[in-house]
Amino acid sequence: MSDAKGEAEKIAASGRTPQEHAEIAQALETDPKGQASVTLDFERGDFDGWSVRRLARPESAVIQDQIVRVGTKACRFEIVPGDYVSQGVRAELRDWYNAPLEAVTWYGFSTYLPQSLSGLRGTGIVLVQWHDQAELGDPSGKPPVAIRYLDGALLFTGAFAAVASPDPDNRYLFHKIVDIPHGVWLDFVFRIHWSHRQDARVDAFLNGSQLFTFKGPLGYRNQIQGPYFKLGVYASGEIDAPVVAYHDNYSRGASFKEVDPSVLHITPTDRA
Repeated sequence: MSDAKGEAEKIAASGRTPQEHAEIAQALETDPKGQASVTLDFERGDFDGWSVRRLARPESAVIQDQIVRVGTKACRFEIVPGDYVSQGVRAELRDWYNAPLEAVTWYGFSTYLPQSLSGLRGTGIVLVQWHDQAELGDPSGKPPVAIRYLDGALLFTGAFAAVASPDPDNRYLFHKIVDIPHGVWLDFVFRIHWSHRQDARVDAFLNGSQLFTFKGPLGYRNQIQGPYFKLGVYASGEIDAPVVAYHDNYSRGASFKEVDPSVLHITPTDRA
């Protein structure tokens, strides 16, 4: 088999177009890797530190000062019918960092669901996801951990398989909040031990109280790098009206205190 033919078959098996494959190859060559601890809270008024490739329009993610958790700014995410970015209707920001395997990483962020979202029925919206990092040419799978909004409820889901797939061997529903409040900020903290073995662990906290704990296999064993984090809005089906959500004060670090989204971690003096 020629190298060119083998490469073409590998691309086809991944489920990506040649253009998507080329974009991922370039990204792996040039993307920054990120630091072990970071605060990306939108207070500077820009998207420095985030990947913005998953935004369809300039209006897909807007830093505004009307609905804010801490400080003076937060990000408003919007998708409308017809938006399409990389295999879906989405407006997402990606943290560049791939979390290490066999280690613990803490994450914190705040999410605001406007009242308008309560009218959406029948289509799931991914608000936050830890996405698996496929090797070039390999298919990716369902997010190892995600927060989904569906019909007024908030679902915390996960996945595991030996090989990454859109239909993994194990799908988890870690927790469900049937009537999630709208029009208020929700402060989330996650402590995640990513592992290739059976001993992954997720500890989730909402507004300072423990929400759930999961212990067991998580993610995909054929992947070398750990997952990366994304937030925004991503529709799993058709939408017939705009979908809006807000996120603020994302941090990643080594403790609850370091990522607590109710606290402004970088002062204006630190930014100067």
